[in-house]
Amino acid sequence: MERKALREKVYPKLREYCRHKHGLEFQVIDAYTGVDPDDVPDFDVRKLRMKLLDDCLKFSAGPCFVALIGEQYGSTGIPEEIEANEFEMILCRSQNEGFNTMVLENWYHRDENSVPAAYRLRSKTDVLPDYYNKSKGRAREAAHSVWRENFSEMKMIFSTVIKECLKEETIKPDQAQKYFTSALEAELQHAVINQPPSVLRNCVCYICKIPHLTHHLKKLLANQKGQQGPSGKLPEDALAHAKLLRLRDGILPSLATVSDLRVYTSTLLGNHTGQMKQEYIEGLCQQFYTDIVRLIDSSNNNTQKPVDEVEGVEEEMIKHTALCNLYASLSDFEWKERDQIKEYIVGKQPNTPFIVVGGPCTGKTVLLATCAKQICSWLNNCAPVIVSRFLSTGHRTSFRNDLTGICHQIAMSYHKSVLIYSDNTEELVNCFVNLLELSSEQHPLTVMIDAVDQVSEADSVRTFCWLPKILPPFTRLIISTTIKKYGIAQKGTLLHPDAAYFLELKPRERKECNKILTQHLLSSNRRITSGQQIYVNMALGQCTLPLFVKLLYSEVLCWTSHEDVNDQTLGRTVHENIERLLKRLERKHGEGLVSRALGYVTLANSGLSEVELLDILSLDNYVIRDFWPQDDLPVSVKVPYYTLARLQEDLRGFLVGRPQNGVKLLFWANRHFPLVINRSYLQNWDTVQQMHNIMVEYFSGRWSIGRGKPFPIAMLPQGPMKDQQLCRGISEHRCLMEKYVDRQQPSQSWLFHFQPSSEGRCQVYANRRKVEELAYHLRRTGRLEELYFNVLSSFTSHLAMIKAGHLVQLITELEENIQTLNRRGIRFLATVLRSAFCLLQKSPDQFPMVIQVRVLPFAGCFPQLFNFLMQAYKEGLQHSVIVVLHSPVVTVPRVHTTLCTSDFSIATDIIEIQSQSLVLVTLESGSVYTWTPEFQRPWEQINTNGVKIFGARISDGDQFLVLATGHSTILVYDLSQLALLYEAEVRTVVGGIAEILQPISGFALCSAYAVVWFENSTVVRVFDLNSHHTIRQLNCQHEVQCVSFSTDGTYALCGQLKSTVTIFNIHTGCQVAMVACELHEAPVYSIFLSASDEEIYVVDKIGNKFVWDTENLTEPSLQESIICSDNEGELLDVELSSHSLLLCKMSCIEVWDILNWNMSDMFRPPKNEYFIQAILSQDCHCIIAVISGSEALFVWKRETGQCVLILENRFGTPLRLSKCFAQKSLVSFTSKGYLISWDLDCIDKVSALAKAEKAIQSILLSKQGKYFYTSDGTNVIFKWSLTFCQIEATFAHADLVKHCALTGTGATLITADVSGDLYTWDTKTGQNLYRIRYSIVTQLLVTPNDHFVVSLCEDCISKVWNLSNGHVVCDIHIPLKKAMIMPESTFVLGLHQHCLLAVSLWSGGIVKRFECIDKSDIVAFQTLKDYPDYILLITSSGRMYTWNVAEETFCQQVQLPIEFSRQLDDFQVSDNGSIAIVSVISKSINVLDILQGKMCVISTKGTIFNQQLTRDGQYVVYIDYRDSCSCDFHSSPTLNVVRITDGKNIGCCHLCKIPSSILICEYDLNILVGFEDGSVGIYAVVDYPGAENKIKSQLTEVTKGEYLSIKKSWCFKDLPDAVWVNSPNEYSQ
Repeated sequence: MERKALREKVYPKLREYCRHKHGLEFQVIDAYTGVDPDDVPDFDVRKLRMKLLDDCLKFSAGPCFVALIGEQYGSTGIPEEIEANEFEMILCRSQNEGFNTMVLENWYHRDENSVPAAYRLRSKTDVLPDYYNKSKGRAREAAHSVWRENFSEMKMIFSTVIKECLKEETIKPDQAQKYFTSALEAELQHAVINQPPSVLRNCVCYICKIPHLTHHLKKLLANQKGQQGPSGKLPEDALAHAKLLRLRDGILPSLATVSDLRVYTSTLLGNHTGQMKQEYIEGLCQQFYTDIVRLIDSSNNNTQKPVDEVEGVEEEMIKHTALCNLYASLSDFEWKERDQIKEYIVGKQPNTPFIVVGGPCTGKTVLLATCAKQICSWLNNCAPVIVSRFLSTGHRTSFRNDLTGICHQIAMSYHKSVLIYSDNTEELVNCFVNLLELSSEQHPLTVMIDAVDQVSEADSVRTFCWLPKILPPFTRLIISTTIKKYGIAQKGTLLHPDAAYFLELKPRERKECNKILTQHLLSSNRRITSGQQIYVNMALGQCTLPLFVKLLYSEVLCWTSHEDVNDQTLGRTVHENIERLLKRLERKHGEGLVSRALGYVTLANSGLSEVELLDILSLDNYVIRDFWPQDDLPVSVKVPYYTLARLQEDLRGFLVGRPQNGVKLLFWANRHFPLVINRSYLQNWDTVQQMHNIMVEYFSGRWSIGRGKPFPIAMLPQGPMKDQQLCRGISEHRCLMEKYVDRQQPSQSWLFHFQPSSEGRCQVYANRRKVEELAYHLRRTGRLEELYFNVLSSFTSHLAMIKAGHLVQLITELEENIQTLNRRGIRFLATVLRSAFCLLQKSPDQFPMVIQVRVLPFAGCFPQLFNFLMQAYKEGLQHSVIVVLHSPVVTVPRVHTTLCTSDFSIATDIIEIQSQSLVLVTLESGSVYTWTPEFQRPWEQINTNGVKIFGARISDGDQFLVLATGHSTILVYDLSQLALLYEAEVRTVVGGIAEILQPISGFALCSAYAVVWFENSTVVRVFDLNSHHTIRQLNCQHEVQCVSFSTDGTYALCGQLKSTVTIFNIHTGCQVAMVACELHEAPVYSIFLSASDEEIYVVDKIGNKFVWDTENLTEPSLQESIICSDNEGELLDVELSSHSLLLCKMSCIEVWDILNWNMSDMFRPPKNEYFIQAILSQDCHCIIAVISGSEALFVWKRETGQCVLILENRFGTPLRLSKCFAQKSLVSFTSKGYLISWDLDCIDKVSALAKAEKAIQSILLSKQGKYFYTSDGTNVIFKWSLTFCQIEATFAHADLVKHCALTGTGATLITADVSGDLYTWDTKTGQNLYRIRYSIVTQLLVTPNDHFVVSLCEDCISKVWNLSNGHVVCDIHIPLKKAMIMPESTFVLGLHQHCLLAVSLWSGGIVKRFECIDKSDIVAFQTLKDYPDYILLITSSGRMYTWNVAEETFCQQVQLPIEFSRQLDDFQVSDNGSIAIVSVISKSINVLDILQGKMCVISTKGTIFNQQLTRDGQYVVYIDYRDSCSCDFHSSPTLNVVRITDGKNIGCCHLCKIPSSILICEYDLNILVGFEDGSVGIYAVVDYPGAENKIKSQLTEVTKGEYLSIKKSWCFKDLPDAVWVNSPNEYSQ
């Protein structure tokens, strides 16, 4: 009952505690549960228990042993094996004593294969075949009854005889121990009694005493005479209890007094009723939980982070180092080939790689691991750097990821900080080659890569293109591969013909294999008979591979000397012997357990831990039915650990464990085991899908924390595996009912929270096992919707992968996402992660900030990512109190790929196939590719075998693809299948008789017609694509240049030389009309028709535009004629979109409004450059252009003329651009043969981003206002919406604005320009209320009550004037510096010479004066809002005073270091006057507690740009520059928030732009940051409860609300309303 209660109530809680608190896996190894009670005393069971106990003592990171001791000593067992001399002596003595020895002779058989010869206990199933047969209940029970009788009889014989032998000293006491020691005593002896104090402190013993039973047995011991048997011996139970008392009441308490061993004793009084027993169990559970938690905490209290919270590079290093140690430990042979590798490594001039080749199972991996372990001893005079990668772990790996990991490890080993992430394999290879140069004589580098043939087929590693031909002097590179597969070895030989560095492993000699086999058997005290050796020799004659020898050993180890062996007993190949091993396991452990356990390990992505495998097996109903009967299924089940431990023991050396992130993962030591297991157990697709689904259930936590999984009561009948392939799955339609059973599953959140100490902040770390497995199994089961929602679009899953060091894998998965939902959004996330790769690799906790900064601007483009964004804000509050309310940082997602062609060829066309969501790319060389921008690789669909293509078109309805060739033919393809239908020659008729072939100049498609025109020809041929024939010829007056069609396809408009257009009826071939401009005879470039077909727009080669009215089609009339006034050259591109006509020339780009035919925009290229191509953006608000000398694309906003975006590109100059509207992509073909796709929605979003014209110089915000205002040094003030961060209006001035101020209510804006004019504006209506001309203003102040304005001047008299009417209230004759107005709007304060003056706002006279006694200058002062009469000021002597202006009293507060006052850059005070910043702008902030007179220094990581103290004095907000590397995030300034009370940095946000100004809102702690590029970012400090809901509502409004405001432009008055003269009381109206 105690074990059951602990298993169901306590162990799950402890497991959750360890996972969430310490990042540890809590595993209970109870080798009694799951063992048949009749098998508990068996020696093989006890032997396995001792091995498991020994592992716990060695490897546990906390409590390692718990004993539950009651009133039972436990049964002693009978030996599994007894030496022949000893057994024969016992047999003889037994017969002499009169015992019937038939039972011993029946159960023990002599085995000559033991060394020395021994009698072995026969298997129970050999003697009692039905012993384990669950299908025959009565026969099984009878067999158990026979065994119990025989066991008792044999134990009695052994006990009696051995005691006599001990008396006669014919047997030694240590030999006799195995007959008299119970499992309890043996385990306590091993785990507690013989252990040092370091182990004892992690052990706990719980003792439960039952007094009346103890008293009874003590009486038996005391009254020896009365209880002695006929022979004068004590009864067995009395002797056993004596041993128990010695252990329980003697040894354990004494150990507890001298060590940290915890021993607890409980007593059950009376008859210990059920209620008392239940109370005891509940108390035990509570005490057990408390003790184990205390032990776990004390063992891990110094751990500052979870054991698995390591960097991705470190994780990779640890993983492959563990693999190296593991594979080296599996080495059985003496490797003569090791000398060749040693010579290569220690040699002087080997400058080429060393290639090891060999067939499967020849030991390549073991050889490399063995050599890697010995390199340090070979190079003992230096410090070698060894980088090893073992790729033969089962699943195909991405060599790009492996090579990236190698580069990271090399860089880290040589202390080089480099950013290594590239989706360009060529760049990655170059990085690898460059890093090899870091090796030196003192630190030589050895790189070992095993099994390169096991990488993904998509990688080019198999071609050895990445392998350097010449290595640096101190670099060695060793790789291994199979000898035949993919031809890798042959390619390596061609690249590196030096035979000295090419090693081929061959099969071993049979004699050597026999020697190894004999040594292994002797080490296990086993051998084989000469007759058995014959068959072993026959098997070795067929195969001598190392794995084959190991499998032979596992087989013959079980042979006894009387075993029947023949030529069919042993397999002849590796796979045959693996299959025989599996069959042997099935017979011993059951087919269900073996097939599923080994199948799950094989199907796992990265292996499974023991506890995970047990959990998964417990979820599998096919396995559960073998452990519990359906009619007696408990409410909670768990597959016993003992069953798995037995299976693992039988697979030792084959199923191995490697430590990874603090967990030992089981995986196959040789990849041929998965091959055989797949063939044996995983052939049935339904079975495999069910197993993958169960692993999805486990890693998703579907049945965790007590949620019961249904168990079908009715099952399919059992039968042979080959006849019941579907038996492994549950047949749902045969189920009569379902019972929900708790499978004791752990929770599986993506993130766990780790609390290092009571004072430390909560750290978040990843559930790495879920990261590695869940997505993999979701893909294998085809559950793509769950994959999208639960993994790809889950913020917590992304954060978990990044924190687990799988950032490269995450980016790869997002980029290769093919079949899930929202491919555009997922592609965008991949772009965001790639842009922040450097930052996230070093600081995973910055991921929420990255998402807020990068994704928030595009939330409207990708509405499916809104929940992802909300998760980022929620998780971000765990680490930072800064949230982003508006981000001006934009990254347009990009996808690129290279065409699979060896010879470069120019793309003739990029066409979108909307019906198939494909992009069609035709190359001049004759290749046609299809590409989906969401995918990474294009597919070549058509190849014309060298026939050049110069044009491609797609017919209406995407029915035909037509290619025009250089042979004057057209190729017509069925577009749905991309199959060639026919090739047709298009001939022209000369003189009405002869048909000749002429070079095709161009063609166009209209419905099912192809209209073709020719070079230097006036003929146009109309070809019917359905009938394959030319149906008519159209004859024009001049050479044809282009053809367009009417909307309904009835008319063809043929543009010709001399600005001529002829209109034909395409169905009849009749000419309808001809129009021409006689004054301008340039060739027609393009023809467009209006939407109603009532107008024709003709554009000629030089850009002249003609508009023809076609209401009367037979007689078109010229409506407009726009002639180019300047000779700007010929057109490159023309585009008509919406109401905008774009004309691109080399020297300029023009955009015309076709509604009124005015030029709306003109753009010129930079000096000495020219345009190559230009198109309109998707919404026509921007122009996208290619400029000579640059590979980037430039995006100009038409409204402002600003370059709002540069689309970076490092893959060659763009040669062709195309917009694909269905996929919302801008596709470019480059000079290096790359296809690049940008998201059109994102380009439009960037163009809509509000910006001022120049850097933001100042920001104004009213109290709790909805708008803010910015000045950028131009003549314009911008009014912004605080919610949407969009410019709503502009205030234009006559000259550059120098100063501006805003009233507290935000109703009035006051500005001053450089010419001396003052302006007052109504911010709501935009009306310029007053314009006053005076003099240049140096400072502009508004009183807190919003009634008056103070205009301070240096050279003129300063004025105080009424804001409501513009009238002067008074003059201030004394110049004031650093002025400010007191909170009650009574005085203006300012510095004059060495005094601080208080000037009346009513009279302008000096009312109060503060002057230091020592005549020190006043360097800074501040008013206190909470105490309006008080002023804080600092003098040049370092003294800080408090000045009461009303009472004219002062008090010295603090004496500062004099250097502060001499170099004071910043003096800020909180409203209550308790906290002040007294700083010199550097890399630290000095915070002064005025009340306590204490100064603290806040150190920053970079140079401070700006710092602000919040009005309440709780926080310091500052921006600093760090310049740690050149990436976008690290090289940009950082916004930080420091909490004053403890000096901790509680918020950090990378701005990714250069800031120019900052403002903190007084009430809601919003932070407005102006940037050099004219944009504004809005951030907030949310260090308060309930912040999440507020942020969510604000972001919902921003991202889902529609911004409908139209930008308004308000202008100044032409003439001033008043002129102030520079004399007292003079005013001109």
